[in-house]
Amino acid sequence: MPRKIVPRLRELNERMLVVVASRTFAGDMLKATYAYPGGEMDLLSSGLIFAGALDAPHARILLRLLLMTGASREVIARAFESAISTPDDVIIAGRK
Repeated sequence: MPRKIVPRLRELNERMLVVVASRTFAGDMLKATYAYPGGEMDLLSSGLIFAGALDAPHARILLRLLLMTGASREVIARAFESAISTPDDVIIAGRK
């Protein structure tokens, strides 16, 4: 994340949920690699929610559904922590 927009993200996060998603279309976001201002450790410590393995369009859909149900910030954060990226990752009734 560009360093100069981090203060604005923090301001927004005080008033509303901010979910950060990767621009790539696959894979989990890093959580414990970069601590510089704007790095993922800095953003997480500011309370921003990471989209996990979801890209931005899928994260937007999940967030909208959760907001429609009245989910709390905590529930939304947990939903994104457990988000999966592909149908191959889904386990139904003990089978992949």
